[in-house]
Amino acid sequence: MKRTLLVGLLLCSGLARAAPDECFWQGADTLVDRTHGWLSRSLCWPSRWVDGFFQDPLRENNEPASSLVRVTGEKLWREDGDGANDVDVDARVWLPSAERRLSLLFRSRDEDRDEQPVARNLPGTKDDGGFRGALRWVVDRTDAMDLDVDVGARSNLTTFVRARYRRLYPLANQSAWLRYTQRIYWEDPDGWGSRSLVELDRPLSPDTILRFSTEVRYTEEFNQAGTGLGLFQGVNLFKQLGNQSALNLGVGAGGRSKPGVVDNYRLYARYRRNVWRPWLFVEVEPFMLWPREQDYRGISGVVLRLETLFGKVDV
Repeated sequence: MKRTLLVGLLLCSGLARAAPDECFWQGADTLVDRTHGWLSRSLCWPSRWVDGFFQDPLRENNEPASSLVRVTGEKLWREDGDGANDVDVDARVWLPSAERRLSLLFRSRDEDRDEQPVARNLPGTKDDGGFRGALRWVVDRTDAMDLDVDVGARSNLTTFVRARYRRLYPLANQSAWLRYTQRIYWEDPDGWGSRSLVELDRPLSPDTILRFSTEVRYTEEFNQAGTGLGLFQGVNLFKQLGNQSALNLGVGAGGRSKPGVVDNYRLYARYRRNVWRPWLFVEVEPFMLWPREQDYRGISGVVLRLETLFGKVDV
């Protein structure tokens, strides 16, 4: 009996050592892969060690924490000469032994620039700049709903608090999906604001999705200026071209409820491809803009992006 138990323990320990490390992608033994793996391990292993060292052996659901960092370099060309270069860093660090409830967020730009329903904001658009960090508390999360709260500060020593609620509703026997997102926030010194976003996803085929998006914004700045609400409307077509590439075609408009004007129209195509390694992506985004401030004269341009992920990458 003791011999059988000993053999079982040795086999289990051997399998544990041979199992792939979840902290990073197991690539080829090259200088690039070793460097990427070292950076990923330095992000992931400390939290795993803390979890393992302080873990209650009676709890089986204490999943080790992990971390992920995204570095994106962007280059913008516009025919009117308003180009820009930008490097953005986004990081999320799950705190150990917190049951996936607490995480630290670090961003080099406001998340609003990544989540425009009409189209992603381009480098050179309005941004308060600086770096921001926050502690995120996941209040509740299910397959169809999540609620979280962020408390943080910017590099200019201003603070902010944000609450986000998201809900997913199946429609017509799951032939379509409705997603509602509500954000309420307070930012120093801008004050209170809210964003209400409704997205309707309609699958056209197993690899093609049509999305209709509507967003309404309220800010104290809009209220004081008497411009009413910020209104955004967009339509996107997402097409998977293979295991490593996808295409996003989008058209949208943004404006204000008072005096009821459209500030800009936008038409764009965004091609994203995974290249060379699972953690490296390139994007090309040609676009056309028709801004009201330039009498809706058409302005063309293109954005090139190079994105690198560090940490645990799902492949």
